[in-house]
Amino acid sequence: MSRTYNQDCVLAYAFDLLGERWTFLIIRELFLGPRRFGDLHAALPGIGTNLLSKRLKELEEAGIVAATGDGRGQYRLTDEGEALRPTARELMFWAIHYFMARPENSAPKECIFSNDLVPDSVALAIEVFSSRCTIPHTNYVLHVKIDDAAYTFFHMNKETTARRGTDAPASARVETDVATLMQAMRGEIYVGDAKKRSRLSGDEAAIDHFFSSFIPGADVAFEVGELIKQRRLLKRESDTVRLAAAKA
Repeated sequence: MSRTYNQDCVLAYAFDLLGERWTFLIIRELFLGPRRFGDLHAALPGIGTNLLSKRLKELEEAGIVAATGDGRGQYRLTDEGEALRPTARELMFWAIHYFMARPENSAPKECIFSNDLVPDSVALAIEVFSSRCTIPHTNYVLHVKIDDAAYTFFHMNKETTARRGTDAPASARVETDVATLMQAMRGEIYVGDAKKRSRLSGDEAAIDHFFSSFIPGADVAFEVGELIKQRRLLKRESDTVRLAAAKA
């Protein structure tokens, strides 16, 4: 890596490796599976091709990312890169708590309230919440189509992991949309409503566990639901004031 904190501390050394701009977002894109250079560039608006090439080379040299070697110019996470997944989950979960607790409006808070995210972001969010689920269930593999994007969710040994594509055999299938899943994670709708708004087939118990694992969004849902109520109340009050002013 090009810069160093020059501190004898393992955390400083980790940030020497991972703290450069764009580095962790490249890793985030690879959590869902291998990606071509062009796909990475398209998924990271604002990064130049030269900088992306530089970051990928640095991550390859560090043993975190590897070229797939299949002749298609794809990159994947190594075992060391995959080992960052729990850290990324915890950081995302912390960020939700942090930004929701802030009193001011912000872009992160708007993102949490949005029903217009890309499916990859929603798939990772489901993984973040599902990783905290304590509802017991046997292992299963589930195909999930979010809008036009296809994913496979592996629930293995009490842990749920999302991957792009549906190459692996699955016991059940869910077809739904970004808005339904985001509203479910925020606790605006619950398991029954989310299932009614989705097309379902296969193992009903696996489907129930999948939805229950991220609805109502762990312990964040109540806070989000209360904030939604406050927003609606403030909007009604604002509308009432505007109407009164218009009639005056």
